[in-house]
Amino acid sequence: MKESTPFATLLRDRKLKATATRIEVLSMIYAYKKPMPFSLIQKSLLGFDRVTLYRTIHVLSENGIIHKALMDENETYYAVCSSSCSTDHHHHKHIHFKCSACNEVSCVQTDASLQVSIPGYLTTHFEVEASGLCASCNIEG
Repeated sequence: MKESTPFATLLRDRKLKATATRIEVLSMIYAYKKPMPFSLIQKSLLGFDRVTLYRTIHVLSENGIIHKALMDENETYYAVCSSSCSTDHHHHKHIHFKCSACNEVSCVQTDASLQVSIPGYLTTHFEVEASGLCASCNIEG
């Protein structure tokens, strides 16, 4: 019996099998509503072996379905991509922000066009990471 969910359709549109593992990982990251730490994904998926989880994350990322929102010294955070991402390219116009008080990571949308020009280099990918206080922690302090 084939899964019939929006994630199953998305996977099949990207020429991927809509396996229960892929659907469960996608559903969990999507339901988290912000970039989800890999350690929490791993803890939440009891019964999944590490190799299967790593391969699943890799396939979803390579096919423009999820992206690495942030990597710090101890953790990698993943978020579901927008519909403009594809197997060829991730199209994100947002900043990855980590709050130094609550440690939450957010994908913050921006209308500003951020560009970098490095003499002698061709930039094909550019990411912005920022840290400080998120809106919730800034209000509380």
